[in-house]
Amino acid sequence: MNKNSYVGFVTKIRVIKSFPNMLVRFTLKTNAANINCLVHNKDLANLILFLDEDKFELATFGHYNNRNQFIIEKFTIRNPDSFIREFVLKPLSKIA
Repeated sequence: MNKNSYVGFVTKIRVIKSFPNMLVRFTLKTNAANINCLVHNKDLANLILFLDEDKFELATFGHYNNRNQFIIEKFTIRNPDSFIREFVLKPLSKIA
């Protein structure tokens, strides 16, 4: 399995499935292309839902599935504001 990392702005955040296992999709707008991303880790998916579209830049790490969707294993926010520092980055540090 090839591991990749990308940096870009998060857009088009959607909840695909919430029960029994959470699945969130979003598009990562990078300089080179738009990448379709999936987050299946419930804790990470909940944190993605706090983000405003086209405002926050994510540094992501993960792999591609057979449908050419980027599966996020971990991420960090490169330009957090005070709300994101408190309610996303603090819980994120406890997950990793």
